[in-house]
Amino acid sequence: MSNSAAIAFLQDLIRIPSVGQQEEAVADRIWEFVEASGTAQYFHKQIVPYATGRENIILDLGTDDTLPLLGVSGHMDVVKAGDEKAWQYPPFAAEIHDGVLYGRGASDMKSGLAALVVALTNVAGQELPNRIRFMGTVNEEVDNGGAAKLAKLGFTKDLAALLIAEPTGVHTMWHSEKGISDFTARVKGLAAHSSEPQLGKNAINGLLRLAQLMSEKTAPLTAEEDVQLGHATYNLTLIDGGVQVNIIPDQAYFRGNIRSTPTANNDRFAAALQDAVTQAQDEGIEATLEIGSTLPARASAEDNPLITQLQEVIVLNGHAPAQVTAGAGITDAAAMIPNDFPFAVFGPGNDTSHQVDENVDVQDYLDAIRIYTDLFVHFTDQPKK
Repeated sequence: MSNSAAIAFLQDLIRIPSVGQQEEAVADRIWEFVEASGTAQYFHKQIVPYATGRENIILDLGTDDTLPLLGVSGHMDVVKAGDEKAWQYPPFAAEIHDGVLYGRGASDMKSGLAALVVALTNVAGQELPNRIRFMGTVNEEVDNGGAAKLAKLGFTKDLAALLIAEPTGVHTMWHSEKGISDFTARVKGLAAHSSEPQLGKNAINGLLRLAQLMSEKTAPLTAEEDVQLGHATYNLTLIDGGVQVNIIPDQAYFRGNIRSTPTANNDRFAAALQDAVTQAQDEGIEATLEIGSTLPARASAEDNPLITQLQEVIVLNGHAPAQVTAGAGITDAAAMIPNDFPFAVFGPGNDTSHQVDENVDVQDYLDAIRIYTDLFVHFTDQPKK
């Protein structure tokens, strides 16, 4: 596959504004690219609907079920572009300037998605020591719903290892990642005129007390240090209450985000938050708790077979070995595989994800294609003798 064709393919994907929608158009373009490469006959394509205009795409390469099945995955949705006037270049134009491709999804993660597909067409038709399952997923940026559906339907149960092509750059890869839990706490009060506050019940005062209790109850969990992922985090991120400055507020709420570890896990955080609500209720505060999107932490050995072989092909391609580290973010791996399963997060991109002027270095993208191609040629789940 020529560099120019690979770059044009990535530009096409970025020009599809798949902001929580239109993943079907991305899936269609992926298959059009495979067909244009002349390798479609080597793939078994499956489409798994998720919602109107939104579908996961599965491409299987290889049919010998005695060979290990390597799963590779990338999500097809992107976050909103925000104020498009703040962008140096239009967010869905995929313009290239001085070797850098700009656009929403350039880093997170259409460059990784495209690199996987190009690499697959590079090896299609070759005799490989493995089978490969490509999974293009929907709705990762909201709740990883597409990946969860694939796992529920059994698409990940026979994998020997899983590669997630999220943006780490060619100098870093993750062997583990923190979990996530979102929650909403609400307090109900009684409205009154601010000149007679004794006739009401201030919901904001109750909310502040509840926030104090939750901070106290979760402190022992954030103090714990996991051997692979370090400390869990707990943060309040949204708050609102009241309707007017001269009215005692009858309602207030805050939302928070937890990044958990296998030791300080989501269940323990949920129990701590509920303990805080129970104590607040005992103090006369009408408090409630809702746990929202929740995914567990995932940890794998730093020298699992996939990471070891990735390192080998990274070096073969002229790079220094990548730093193997724990990731602070969360990927579709949390919804696809169990804990201690061999996986790696490794893909082209940088720290501009979700930002104005998101971008990817074109050479980083091309390097990833070569690394993925070599990995697909060599991957086996058997240790070297």
